[in-house]
Amino acid sequence: MNAPSFLVHVDDSPESDRRLGAAFDLCRALGAYLVGMYLDEAPAISPSIAAVLPTDAVERYLLKVADRQQGAEERFGRMAGDAGIGAVDWRAPGGFPIEAAVAEARCADLTVLSQPEWSESEWGLGAQLLAAVLLESGRPLLVVPRIDVRPGIGGNVVVAWDGGREASRAIGDALPLLARATRVTVACLDPGASARGADASARARLVEYLRRHGVPARVESDNLSDGDIGVGDWLLSRIADLDAGLLVMGGYGHPRWRERVLGGATRAILSAMTVPVLMAH
Repeated sequence: MNAPSFLVHVDDSPESDRRLGAAFDLCRALGAYLVGMYLDEAPAISPSIAAVLPTDAVERYLLKVADRQQGAEERFGRMAGDAGIGAVDWRAPGGFPIEAAVAEARCADLTVLSQPEWSESEWGLGAQLLAAVLLESGRPLLVVPRIDVRPGIGGNVVVAWDGGREASRAIGDALPLLARATRVTVACLDPGASARGADASARARLVEYLRRHGVPARVESDNLSDGDIGVGDWLLSRIADLDAGLLVMGGYGHPRWRERVLGGATRAILSAMTVPVLMAH
């Protein structure tokens, strides 16, 4: 059996159903095996904490965790069956959820997560999860908006190209979807393009590379100057103008000690995205 393996985060939030819908679409399109992953937001109580809590309180907590996990597993199995997805598996890794998710994602071809809710003061689990999987798993991810999107993924695709390593990696990871697309537009910004390897000759090489993989693509570029909108806003505008249903882009950022930092354009897209985004670092 030679089939890609996709990983999707499953919980009891409203966004979970949107993630599952997107994952099911991908599985049907690419013949993939799907793994549902449940993460306990508050990992098991440590012995030192359990020792100072009433026994019945610890038992109630453990039962609540088990019930939520079982409910998520049952919903995953039911929805997969209703969607006609038969090749599925279930994981509920123990330990700290972020580290567990990264470990699971490293053994998947793609991970499906939700658009996070950002806060200036702190990141919630969703934002931490996305940043960690993007920057540390070495695998691509599909980020699903918190709003409803059209069914099916990848008919009309915008590819963000700046000549960088991350963008190149994202395009390579997205090739199976790009090969099935009805329209592919490579969106490129000109400032500093020659320094980044995204000048006219580099764009021509990219178009030829995609053509050899059965992906006819057209290129459009713009020259943003000081005072113009940012790169993220420009991409969101082009997605709307082209009525695209998927954005493929590099995810920029770097892990620091005890924190993970995302780049400005990456953060802008994730904050205001209206279509699914396939992203790789």
